[in-house]
Amino acid sequence: MKNNYKLFFVLSVFCVAIFSSCEIYNPAEPIPAYIHIDKITLAKNYSGFPNSSTGDEGSLSNKITDAWVYIDEQLIGCFELPVTFPVLYEGSHQIRIRAGIKVNGIAATRAPYPFYNDYNQTIYLGKGSKLNLTPSVTYNSSTHFAIMENFELVGNNMVKTIYSDTTLQTLTYPDPNVFEGNKSGIAYLGASGHKFECISVDSFLLPKGGASVFLELNYKSNYSFIIGVKAIGSVSTSQFAALSFNPSTTWNKGYVNLTPTITGAYTANSYKITIGMINNINSDSLVLLLDNIKLVY
Repeated sequence: MKNNYKLFFVLSVFCVAIFSSCEIYNPAEPIPAYIHIDKITLAKNYSGFPNSSTGDEGSLSNKITDAWVYIDEQLIGCFELPVTFPVLYEGSHQIRIRAGIKVNGIAATRAPYPFYNDYNQTIYLGKGSKLNLTPSVTYNSSTHFAIMENFELVGNNMVKTIYSDTTLQTLTYPDPNVFEGNKSGIAYLGASGHKFECISVDSFLLPKGGASVFLELNYKSNYSFIIGVKAIGSVSTSQFAALSFNPSTTWNKGYVNLTPTITGAYTANSYKITIGMINNINSDSLVLLLDNIKLVY
């Protein structure tokens, strides 16, 4: 019996020593600071665009979905907005935020938009504190706007092709379907029009070799439609489908990455942009509305 008491005493002392050691070598968890970003806005760049014939960026409509956050040039993460996230930083630091989009509207292809400037700010972080940021970005001044069609002027930069049996018309405010400003473009497909295709009036010399080329547009449609590229060569001309858009019953914003299409047609001398819809379901009421079509590189 005495031996059992001795054994119990030794084990008790041993357990106390172990738990005490755990307390010594497991310090308290650090207390993070928190950063909250509700949204990233797009603002006018008043420095202008010296490399673009338009001189400005046109509509500021956007669909910035993500914040790519760097602190002291270390990537913290890509966050879908709005977001509140913890960081283990204290004191004064430099934060850089890149405005992110869903390339081609696909959630799996999130990326910073290459034509927006970064947001930079010196911030102060304290343990347990919450910092609310309201980032604003602009188009960078080196952006070229090859097409800037907002349907506000007389005549359009996009015209019907020989394959189209319907035209691109113009809606005027106060029609409720106008997106912004006074006008938007619209194409009707029905019993008398089963094919719609429009093409840019001008052709463009676009950068090759992987340089970023995007088409931006606002759209509203009750059927799918396709963005394409017409590659014009010295001997032959080819047309490629770049992206198919799903229907959207409300006005939406698209960022179409044309870089792979342009790179794939690298032998072409110039390029045109096409937008088309085919009435494959024999509907008498298909509608495609367009606004703020921008070809940027």
